[in-house]
Amino acid sequence: MRRPLALASTVCLLALTACTGTSSGSDGSAETVEELAEEGLSGLALLHRGFGGGDPETDQVLVFHDPETGRPAHRIALPDGAVDPVAPNLHVHSQFSEDWTFFAYATTEPNAVHVAVLTEHGEDGAEGSGTEEPDAEGSGAAEVSYQPVESVTPSANEVLSQPVIHGDRLWFVSDNTQDGAPPQVLSVPLDAPTGTPNQEGSLPFGPGQRPSDWSLTPDGALHIRNSVPTRQKNASGTGSLVVRETAGSVVNATLNIDGGQWQTFDGSLVWGEGTALLRPDVTGGGEAPAGAYLVTVEGEGHTATRLLEESDGPVVQYAPSPERDAVLLQTGEAWFRVDLEEGAVAEAEEVFPRFHDASLNGWPLVVRWVREPVAADPSAAPPTEPSGTEGGGRPASS
Repeated sequence: MRRPLALASTVCLLALTACTGTSSGSDGSAETVEELAEEGLSGLALLHRGFGGGDPETDQVLVFHDPETGRPAHRIALPDGAVDPVAPNLHVHSQFSEDWTFFAYATTEPNAVHVAVLTEHGEDGAEGSGTEEPDAEGSGAAEVSYQPVESVTPSANEVLSQPVIHGDRLWFVSDNTQDGAPPQVLSVPLDAPTGTPNQEGSLPFGPGQRPSDWSLTPDGALHIRNSVPTRQKNASGTGSLVVRETAGSVVNATLNIDGGQWQTFDGSLVWGEGTALLRPDVTGGGEAPAGAYLVTVEGEGHTATRLLEESDGPVVQYAPSPERDAVLLQTGEAWFRVDLEEGAVAEAEEVFPRFHDASLNGWPLVVRWVREPVAADPSAAPPTEPSGTEGGGRPASS
């Protein structure tokens, strides 16, 4: 049974009580819903598939880890099968709203794009009061989870995929499997996802009729890889850099330096401000060099800074700080923190061992690093009656 979005958002605010475990005094009494919502969530957010040795499809959990020790502070269960249970390089960083209220995901059988919100259930399965304190491991007596409250369903011969949340809008891809036309990138209001979508762009076909990759910059500009020309940057001593840029953000980059090639990470967030983090490209075989490169475009030139050159292996995923003055980097064995000052390394240290899960790579996926808790906004609750259609496919795009 689907819950109206307005009610679900209220429950979401209650859920933050159990997540933060904040109390107004020594007696453990709970603060108001609004005050608890303002506490927010922070830390290194990782999506575990097979949490605690569980099933990678049914035990998918968003865990907030202390960025200094790795200790799990809060955990939120996802709907069963919300993300691929084993595949690497998923764009999970773009599936959560900034304040963690919403989570968007796609299913194939039946096909749909779903919007879920934070919800709290007691031990008996009923929605809880939101006043439970977490135990030493960060979990409370009530289970906090994302629960689907609204679905965008496809029309005939249409397949929906790749949901992305940015600001107050939900983006996704629509592909008509019968007309032979390139897939479309559409967007709808997050609080009225079944309404008429906006057409944002087309994904031109590349080699093998594969649609172009796409992503959003930190400012919300749509980047369609195959529609953006490449530009070459050269600088003495820092190799040759080829980039694709949208709205001042380097989204795709390839660096050739010292006989090796480095490329942007698959499925990772866009750094922004003309900067990108690159991984070693070893598609031709051979052992991958250690670390990563941080490159920044400066006019017609660029800088390239090697990170963790003496580590145990290549960087496999990363989470920059919101201010971009530091970055958390994971190798095959550990997490490291690198502090940055004007693009240069100020300090680097190993902070904790890497985590394990039941996915193909064997480690949880980065969502993002949040230093200061982001406040939820109770006034942003969606309308009680969702707009759009029920079960008969979405309205035609405008």
